[in-house]
Amino acid sequence: MYRDGANYKQFGSVVFNNSSGLSIDEVSEVIRKKLISEEFFVPKEWGIPTLYAAPYNPEYDHEWHEFEGLEETIEAPSHPRDILEILKD
Repeated sequence: MYRDGANYKQFGSVVFNNSSGLSIDEVSEVIRKKLISEEFFVPKEWGIPTLYAAPYNPEYDHEWHEFEGLEETIEAPSHPRDILEILKD
């Protein structure tokens, strides 16, 4: 989720392949350890799309996004990288 300087929220998700069969708990634990205060991240640093609403104003807005959680899905991956690659970076 992205919350801009005026507290407007934009929600989104990314679907990764999980070829290693890691559990939700395993992936979530590693991700949370890599986040800012176990909650925030800058998508560009993780190689995933941002959720900025237009217009983005760097004077008031910021780059931090909020990690809300993980869930399994049968949807096709929307990102070319495997979750294991994301966790290793």
